Amino acid sequence: MSIENSKPWMEFLTNVRKAKEDLGNPEIIWYRGQWNSHHYLLPSLLRFENGIDKERYLYQKFQRFADKMFKGKKSEWDTLFDMQHYGTPTRLLDWTESFGIALFFAAHYNFSRNSNENAAIYLLNPLKINLLSGYNHIINLPSEEQSFSYKKIYWEKQPHAATAPVAIEPILNNDRIIAQRGVFTIHNDDISPIEDLYPNAIKKILLPNDAIEPAMEFLELANMNEYTVYPDFEGLTDYLLNTTGLISRWK
Repeated sequence: MSIENSKPWMEFLTNVRKAKEDLGNPEIIWYRGQWNSHHYLLPSLLRFENGIDKERYLYQKFQRFADKMFKGKKSEWDTLFDMQHYGTPTRLLDWTESFGIALFFAAHYNFSRNSNENAAIYLLNPLKINLLSGYNHIINLPSEEQSFSYKKIYWEKQPHAATAPVAIEPILNNDRIIAQRGVFTIHNDDISPIEDLYPNAIKKILLPNDAIEPAMEFLELANMNEYTVYPDFEGLTDYLLNTTGLISRWK
């Protein structure tokens, strides 16, 4: 089903527009796409039963072994961002300033898995979520590290334990973060779905399975693919594998 005659796709776009209105049409809005709508918003560290217990160990081991590769990170946040970038579990949850990027993560991975499930797009008002923790702006890191220390707040619970997710902006220092317009929320210890806890700041929109093909057509028209989202050799390889028409000898 193509874009021009897809009712589910048009309804999806209408629902996105309504979600923005429900959030107050904020000047700043972040998005996250998930290929399976049953997966709620939870950082990778909190997906493990003993993740919080292993948090310091993961950080310290990563820092020790990665020190030579990264030639010594001056900031604890730089280390944490590198951990997230390379797939080590952290409290960070990826968001993007781009609706198209979020749609790619929702539709492309739903399509590539031949899923029968609905996908989902989340919309976040980062300023509103930060007000819950007493911040009237998006925290910029590592420049605000002295007043917003990862280790003190999330390890030592000083000056107090975090009680809600906080929206943070990293320095754009690698090609993937730049291409994906990457931003993050950093989460407290609660594993409850934040979309249920903070409905005034977060909205979830289903991308129905029968709207996936029109979404993929939209992404193709917008030139959003593996290589534009992952502008490195890994992304280029995935792009070529999926667009060259190679036929496997084994089905």
